[in-house]
Amino acid sequence: TKLPWYFNGIIPLILVIPLGALFPRLLGGGSDIILHLSAAGYPTLVLCGYLLIRFVFSMISYGSGLPGGIFLPILCLGGLIGAIVGSIAINLGWMNPFYFSSFIIMGMAGYFAAISKAPFTAILLITEMVGTLTHLLGLAVVSLVAYAVIDLLNGKPVYYSMLQQLLKVQSQLNLGRSVQIMVSVYAGSDMDGKKVRQIEWPTGSLLTKIERNGVEIIPAGDTLVRWGDTLFINVSTKNQHAITQKIIALTNET
Repeated sequence: TKLPWYFNGIIPLILVIPLGALFPRLLGGGSDIILHLSAAGYPTLVLCGYLLIRFVFSMISYGSGLPGGIFLPILCLGGLIGAIVGSIAINLGWMNPFYFSSFIIMGMAGYFAAISKAPFTAILLITEMVGTLTHLLGLAVVSLVAYAVIDLLNGKPVYYSMLQQLLKVQSQLNLGRSVQIMVSVYAGSDMDGKKVRQIEWPTGSLLTKIERNGVEIIPAGDTLVRWGDTLFINVSTKNQHAITQKIIALTNET
């Protein structure tokens, strides 16, 4: 069963309330986590838990369709991945704890380069954020390796994938180009005497204006349609003829 559209934002809100009460640091873009990773000394399992929670809730938040960015969440996930790798290497005695913060920086660059398929952007961006050229060579190696791996796996850039998904939804909803048609409402038609909200408008049509006795009316849901009105309706160019015929049938005398 498909949920009504207004639940898209309510469900993530309900889910995030207990998360915010228990782990307030996990809320937001994730900059607070990144800034405290080095000083807090989190165990590896805690870092893995943080990564899982952030990853799942990033998908839930984006899937809600509410306005929001993915730039900081991407950097946060990359920083957590780098922290996990660094924590494991330090616990195994392979690396000096002094370099733990470097793993966080490399993780952000590598993950961003893989997700966006823009390694040079990742290198310059993280270098600017860190404010030093000390990590430049490491950032270059990590970013290029991450790009090579995602390219071999035939991965797509996240922004390209988001655009394709948006275009797919628009196609399913018959959105895109539209043309405006004008139709007159006749006495005794299905539209005559009904409110705009009560009329079964064909999918792919949008009433934009009503002209009545030379006066232009911007329609709302409670606006009453009367015979003699001239309706200005935008219809999708896809199935334009079929949509127009349905509208004409609604405006003609029955």
